[in-house]
Amino acid sequence: MVGPSMTDADRKRFLRYTQVGFALLIGVSMGLVTLYGGAELLIVAGMFVGGTVVGGGLAWYIIPESIAETPYESVDRGPKPGAKMKQQRQEDNGSGQRAAEDDSRLSQNRD
Repeated sequence: MVGPSMTDADRKRFLRYTQVGFALLIGVSMGLVTLYGGAELLIVAGMFVGGTVVGGGLAWYIIPESIAETPYESVDRGPKPGAKMKQQRQEDNGSGQRAAEDDSRLSQNRD
């Protein structure tokens, strides 16, 4: 059976790391911009904290927590692959014999 390779806890942890990383990326970016702009270190630190807060809000909006929910339990995905073929094989118990009869007819036509 093919299913999810990650548990729900792993999926939620990865999502949280992604959101934190996104927020820190925005914060570091804003801090570096103000640092290279020649601002004082207190202002750079304030921009880093402010940028991280803004980045956290953006991460919460852009990367929703519903992504971490697995779709396998909530959606009926229909029959498994190969179920229809298996059912046809069970219905056709004598299919091997018919194929052999068809082969004999072909060999008779060639002669």
